[in-house]
Amino acid sequence: MTEDFGLEREHREFRDTFRRFVADKIAPIAERGEREQRFPREVYAVLRDAGFLAVNFPVEVGGGGGDLLMGCIFYEELTRASAGVSAGVFAHQHLAAGPVFHLGTEEQKQEFLLPALRGERLGAFGLTEPDAGSDIRGIKTTARRDGGDFVLNGSKLYITNGSIADFMLVAARTSQARSADALSMFIVETRDPGVTARDLVKVGNHSSSTAFVSLEDVRVPARRVLGEVGRGLAQLKATLTEGRILVANRGLGLAQEAWELILRYANERQAFGRTIGSFQGVAFKIAEMAARLDAVRLMIYRAARLKMAGHDCVREASMAKYLASEAAVRVTAEALLLHGGAGYMEEMKVARLYRDAPEAWIGEGTNEIQLSVIARSLGLL
Repeated sequence: MTEDFGLEREHREFRDTFRRFVADKIAPIAERGEREQRFPREVYAVLRDAGFLAVNFPVEVGGGGGDLLMGCIFYEELTRASAGVSAGVFAHQHLAAGPVFHLGTEEQKQEFLLPALRGERLGAFGLTEPDAGSDIRGIKTTARRDGGDFVLNGSKLYITNGSIADFMLVAARTSQARSADALSMFIVETRDPGVTARDLVKVGNHSSSTAFVSLEDVRVPARRVLGEVGRGLAQLKATLTEGRILVANRGLGLAQEAWELILRYANERQAFGRTIGSFQGVAFKIAEMAARLDAVRLMIYRAARLKMAGHDCVREASMAKYLASEAAVRVTAEALLLHGGAGYMEEMKVARLYRDAPEAWIGEGTNEIQLSVIARSLGLL
């Protein structure tokens, strides 16, 4: 697609340059990661050396100085190569490095943020638990004061980068109440005694690491409390709006790639002496996908521009995430079916896109959570 969607020249130039870079340098690495079912950690060095790591972090901390729209473009293009690799990079940059940038002390930034943005230390974010995901107040992991330390006990589930990270941000309970001041955030060194991780086998996103992480009497110095004790819930909510805008582009990237694959196939595949794209039943489905993709991208960019302008955009962020995830699942499924038998073959990329797509429904809040946010903004619920 050549439409610019109101992007400035710098955004268009970045998109075109990064798209070529991803196709040439990242896609082959991602393919190996998919085959080996591992996150290819070398991706960070490749992105860093080309100046594409941390594109929407400020220059003063080693980032590219780009804005939120630049981040949107980054995740769409990266996801088109591999949703698994994109998931790992997103967890590292936004979920782990982002909060340290916004909330960390100077010491924490020197120890964790700067190496992370250089690709030298890999981060993860430990929020979800066996009995708590969308219900953040239901977190059971505890952090007990013991002298100058906190002692953490609990478990985290479905943690992206969980088995390969060097550090992990952990949400833990510093009070037994379900009140807003019951949670705190900690920076945990994954090599510390008591931290163990076990990889989980997933339906898709095979080139990302997803793990169960156990914390048994893990001692964390008070200097590694992120932000303020008791402010964890507020801090978590502060990251959600931007995160939903960014993660929406992962769903969009899956749908965009699937659409381009079926458009090409429909113009090449012959049946009954004609290309299958010349049959109305096929053409209309592909046309509907095109309309859906444009609408999703416009919604994402609208939310991003509102956020960049300093406006409240909680509703728009949830709308973007909801619409993008729905498009990811619907478009990849239609594209696979229109490929016929070929689409069901593992050697076809559309099969991988189809497997990867349902995760878009879940990450950064399920679609039911997004609809709940939207409904509350309308005075409902």
